Amino acid sequence: MTARRTFLLLATCAAVGLSVWLWPRPVAREVPKPVLRLLWSFSAPKPGAAVAAPFVDEDAIYWAAVHIRGFQLEGAVYSLEPATGRPKWTFDADGTMLPTASAPIAAGGRLYFGEGMHSHFSCRLFCLDAATGHPLWNLPTTDHVEGGPALAGDSLLFPAGNDGLYSLDAKTGRRLWNFRDKLHIDSTPCVQGDRIFVGSGPSRKYATSQVVCLDAATGDPIWRAPMPLPAWATPVVSEGRVFAGLGNGRLTEGARPPDKPAGALVCLDAGSGAQQWTLPIGDSVFSQPVVVGPRVVFGSRDGHLYGATLQGQIAFRLDLGGPVMASPVVHGGLVYAVSVSGMIVCVDPVNGTERWRHSLADESAEVHVYAALRIHGNRLYVAEEARTPGSSVGIVSVSCFELLV
Repeated sequence: MTARRTFLLLATCAAVGLSVWLWPRPVAREVPKPVLRLLWSFSAPKPGAAVAAPFVDEDAIYWAAVHIRGFQLEGAVYSLEPATGRPKWTFDADGTMLPTASAPIAAGGRLYFGEGMHSHFSCRLFCLDAATGHPLWNLPTTDHVEGGPALAGDSLLFPAGNDGLYSLDAKTGRRLWNFRDKLHIDSTPCVQGDRIFVGSGPSRKYATSQVVCLDAATGDPIWRAPMPLPAWATPVVSEGRVFAGLGNGRLTEGARPPDKPAGALVCLDAGSGAQQWTLPIGDSVFSQPVVVGPRVVFGSRDGHLYGATLQGQIAFRLDLGGPVMASPVVHGGLVYAVSVSGMIVCVDPVNGTERWRHSLADESAEVHVYAALRIHGNRLYVAEEARTPGSSVGIVSVSCFELLV
């Protein structure tokens, strides 16, 4: 080989080596660490929807669902084993239970929930044996029981639309008092000491929207604060102030023309009902806010999770990609929220920093989540409806996830 040919060969090898070294190499992408791990999922035997949040304790998961039978809606309540999600018992009042949006609560070995939605007028508040699902008693009403019950000592409180608010003996179901004064009450009452706070909105019979404070022992009104928008959301009380969400439209649809979407968070003095401030929002605030340190956190139909200062200014706003109709929950100092489209977020409520987000949706189904998340220990529970493309009804289920972060 001549010197010239040797030189050309070495030059070619060097050029090839240089081109290989300079060729763009694949960049190693960090794979996001999983934040939730599915432990189990219980799908109800009938299609339907999930509006009520489950109640979680050490003994069972209690969950109320709406089912579709032909052209009729009906309701059922399920008791599930916490470890596996297997059903322990099912209650549907021998097939007569109406659809329900009432989130059940359990206490003292008893389970309480209501029935009826929208146009139902002859409804019931049920009390079951929590261990067996055996009915103990029920109280008939003349309007629907959409909101969940709440306990005030030995008394059970629950809303019943145009019937107002009831107080019963929690053991026997004996009526203690019934507050009704041209108000339509659908929200779960908030109990704070010897006072009860609840919101109201317009119906075909009554047009008034108010936030009301009642004496827990007698049901007598202490104050009544008129609201410019329906007060469907359950209020929350913190350090002498009442925070309540306002907004028009319905749970599953926004305001219809000629009405325009509108919402707000209002702050009232807990002692007098005097308005301290109002924070306008572009669309309705249908769910109960939470107060965490210096922030009031709430969701809106406009697709955002908001954090407000205690003085009524927006501290942060996170886009969840769809209406946020379920109440946020607090766990370990962090706030967890979910959109109707199934986007779950974990947020630092002080600065609004998003810790993580996880989507329940996939290409095989459209997800609808209207019920609040529940967290117990390191487990997160979500009730949802999943519809396959082109379907008008969906599979309704409750799922249990392990929190990995």
